[in-house]
Amino acid sequence: MEKAMLTQESKQFAYLDVTIPSSVIGRVKAAFDDVGDVARSGGEPCTVFEAVAAVLWRSRTRAVLISGDSDADTPAPLVFAANVHKHVGAKHGYYGNCVTSQVVAATSGEVANGDANDVVKLIRRAKELIPAQFENGGVAMNGAAARVERQLMSALFGYNAFYVASWRNIGFEAVDFGGGRPARVMCHVGPTAVPSCVACLPRDSGGASVLLLCVKEEHVDAFLAELESFK
Repeated sequence: MEKAMLTQESKQFAYLDVTIPSSVIGRVKAAFDDVGDVARSGGEPCTVFEAVAAVLWRSRTRAVLISGDSDADTPAPLVFAANVHKHVGAKHGYYGNCVTSQVVAATSGEVANGDANDVVKLIRRAKELIPAQFENGGVAMNGAAARVERQLMSALFGYNAFYVASWRNIGFEAVDFGGGRPARVMCHVGPTAVPSCVACLPRDSGGASVLLLCVKEEHVDAFLAELESFK
């Protein structure tokens, strides 16, 4: 998938800089935890990443769907990078990258018509599949993953896909050169070939700063309205 990405031409997406308030993040996390999904997912509560990704993915998918540029049966995959240090045997203290691109396969209807809790569950199920990719040398699961990837290939590089990157564990927000820590950290990105965003997730009670290049100009108002509906 990464190799195919390099051959894609850049698209014209609107440049958006938004904040997902801590109140929204907390509400989505609490909803997942309150309905008993924690017990069904190994006792792990909803994470900040899952909450933010669910809000963004659902809002974007709904904006495109109501515009008529998609239909409920159209694949609308979410793609995110996952840390797999513990699954590949990396020793304690190893600082290199051990990541995999994980695809959450879903239709536009599944994402748009469910609530945030339903979308969190889609993300959680995809995350739970990650360890199996590295069992038995990863051979069996890699074959299955390759088949899914081939089936989704056109969707993965189409307008209905959504790529989310998280800067939560990089530590930029903790840097202090003597004048105090930064109030806000955000990246600068150039044109992209696929709908994507970079989320600087909070470590404390702050909101999530998100830079997005994920919708066409004609879908901006609908997307922002969907985000606003969570407040």
